[in-house]
Amino acid sequence: MLIDAFIDFTGVGPDFDVEAAVARLDDAECLGSIAARVTCVTASEAAGRVQPPRGWDVRTSSAVDACRDAFAAAAEADRPLLLLIGDIQPNSAAVGLLLEAMATDPMIGFASARLTGAHDGSVARLDATGDGAIDELPRRLLAELPETYLVADGPARCLAVKPIVLANFGELDVRFETVAGALWHYMSRARRCGFRTLVCNRAIVTSRSDSRPCPASIITPRSLSEADRVLLRDLSPDVERTAGEFGTRGAAASETRLARAVPHAYGTRPSLLLDLRNMIAGVNGTTTVALGISRGLHALRAGWDVTLVASKDACKFHDLEQSFAGSQVVTRIPARQFTAALRLSQPWNVQEMIDLHAAAAYNAYLLLDTIAWDVTYPAPRHLDGTWRFMTDHADALLFISAYTRDRFRRRFQVPDGTPELVTYLAFDPAEYVRSDVRVPANQESFILVVGNDYDHKDVVPTMELLATAFPYQSIVALGPPRTITPRVRVLQSGTLSETDIHRLYAGARVVVFPSFYEGFGFPIVTTLAYGGTLVARGSSLLDELAARCLPRGRIVPFARRDDLIDVVGRLLHDEDVASLPLGTALDGGRPMSWQDVSARILAFLDRLISDLSRSRWRSREHTIAQLMAAPTSLVDGAVKLPRVHADLPST
Repeated sequence: MLIDAFIDFTGVGPDFDVEAAVARLDDAECLGSIAARVTCVTASEAAGRVQPPRGWDVRTSSAVDACRDAFAAAAEADRPLLLLIGDIQPNSAAVGLLLEAMATDPMIGFASARLTGAHDGSVARLDATGDGAIDELPRRLLAELPETYLVADGPARCLAVKPIVLANFGELDVRFETVAGALWHYMSRARRCGFRTLVCNRAIVTSRSDSRPCPASIITPRSLSEADRVLLRDLSPDVERTAGEFGTRGAAASETRLARAVPHAYGTRPSLLLDLRNMIAGVNGTTTVALGISRGLHALRAGWDVTLVASKDACKFHDLEQSFAGSQVVTRIPARQFTAALRLSQPWNVQEMIDLHAAAAYNAYLLLDTIAWDVTYPAPRHLDGTWRFMTDHADALLFISAYTRDRFRRRFQVPDGTPELVTYLAFDPAEYVRSDVRVPANQESFILVVGNDYDHKDVVPTMELLATAFPYQSIVALGPPRTITPRVRVLQSGTLSETDIHRLYAGARVVVFPSFYEGFGFPIVTTLAYGGTLVARGSSLLDELAARCLPRGRIVPFARRDDLIDVVGRLLHDEDVASLPLGTALDGGRPMSWQDVSARILAFLDRLISDLSRSRWRSREHTIAQLMAAPTSLVDGAVKLPRVHADLPST
């Protein structure tokens, strides 16, 4: 099939060699064998010396006027029109793919090609949206993409127009300053009558531009001149909505996100977003996990670029910028994208997962426990749906104990093939003992009861029981403020400094940890680190942790509250009690430090990102697009769902 062609050289540099460009394009492998008529417009003064090939018309007139004439001539000849904006060199095979794509559907009016990048093995970005720090995409990324995107208006630097469109939508509007602006208006008119555009991801044409970054394949409305943007907005008021919801913007963001997932294609290190947004401006178990793993990663200085995101209050309280000097610390999800995102606690709403999906192709979550789901009363609205979304769409799940993993898998059906890792937290006593903690020699003996306000910690019943059984024994409790007897001092959990908490552990004669339900249990490892005696409710978790702790201190289990009185009484009178064996799983090795934990996580992530086809980014994209379509009443206002990248539209 013969075609007409229009070439706009007006945007290339002043030293552009028009004659050489015309010779390249007229080659039989390019337009020479398929173009019946070629209209070429240039601003170069040398254009007048060009001897155009047969069928070529080389002009120095207005580019929009010349393009209008080319449209009219192709319409009259009933031939497809190929538009090239810039120094673009398509081969005849790529043009053939564009023509075949338009023939697949009577309502496909346009087909656009992809451009090569500045380096071998690369392609230009789809459009100027997405991660602005990425100039081009690795060509192997095309294997992860559909053959075509079916989009709305998408003026491209290499664009084919179907004859039926040329015959029905009249002339270009010459009030536009640029061909790109006039094309946006023209394509929006055709689209409003049903004619859509195919982006052909297998049709790759050569871009010979020396500019950096190399030009994107699609020209966005925001890249037009101010005058063209204003005129386009006036003539096509729906163009911005169309570009955002039905155009290439969502696909472009997905492509740069995927490009971050193959960092070695650029010779760069993989990048990791650590999500610490659940960390409070205070001390609790979640904070200890987040800071411990983050500090371990920071100490490793491994082959990853790490960015931490946390709330402003948490950043200030924990002095994160100073503590993680050399790493980026931010208070909102950055505009740039990452190879992987790891949330260092379970998510509490779908929005948090939407954020991470937009940020990285690989999304992994560290599960601390399933307590909120089980006890229900502190759980955020729709937590069941949130965790089922995570289960279906997470690229990997990490657990801080086999106990937590087993509880989660019993409650949620994890898809086959989901990468999982049980990564215990630090057991090394050196990670918990503070050098600035001193216990006065004359300090009164006391029992420390550890917990907080939640019912499953069982602090209040335990305090009352111990105060009744041992009325002359001093008791200090971390839990809900309540006055029981003058011998019982209750300290509000989360309000003490880390030093004050450790002083209690170091000075207690007995630490009682009555919690029914834990995912790990920092009171266990902290008590042992100071060589203390811990009385804890017996469970398979307690056995699991005891086996990985150094034989330092002791763990005395109890099953019922009545047993607790007997155990504590024996300890206060220095009588023998049954304790759990410690260190049986160490096999002579040393217990894990935070750095060991972080190295284990990084090794897991290295394996995870080795195969992009295993990422579930596409299924997440589909589901998120469906969530965006839900009326507010359906989500009950509990989850704020902003506009996010739309699904990759494909044929």
